[in-house]
Amino acid sequence: MKAAKYYYAIFKKTPDAVEVTFPDLVGCVTFGGNWEEALDNAKDVLSAWLAHAELQFIKEPSKYHMLEHIKEGKLVPISVDEKVMASYQKLKRFNVIFPVETLKNIDSFRKKLGLKRSTFLQKAAEAYLAQNV
Repeated sequence: MKAAKYYYAIFKKTPDAVEVTFPDLVGCVTFGGNWEEALDNAKDVLSAWLAHAELQFIKEPSKYHMLEHIKEGKLVPISVDEKVMASYQKLKRFNVIFPVETLKNIDSFRKKLGLKRSTFLQKAAEAYLAQNV
């Protein structure tokens, strides 16, 4: 099993909010009205930032001992959530042509799963590629 990747965030309480910054990722900032909201927002912003950043701006995460000198705020490790990161992938619309009967079968099956047609087709394509590439 692959170890989870995480970045340290600095949580700083201000009179109005809990501010969150990531020292390794310039511009990756968020806040919350309380600690719990700030933590949820930190997980989300980390995933969004990594999903959209240009490669030259993505640094390897610092180790704790490299950041422990920061006294303003609290250092908190935030795991990179691959599922949340995937939700931020850039999408592209395209047209596809299917035989009518195949499309009816797809729609019948995907409705049972509670999936949109595009989500079902994406998952089917990913499963096929995983088995055949």
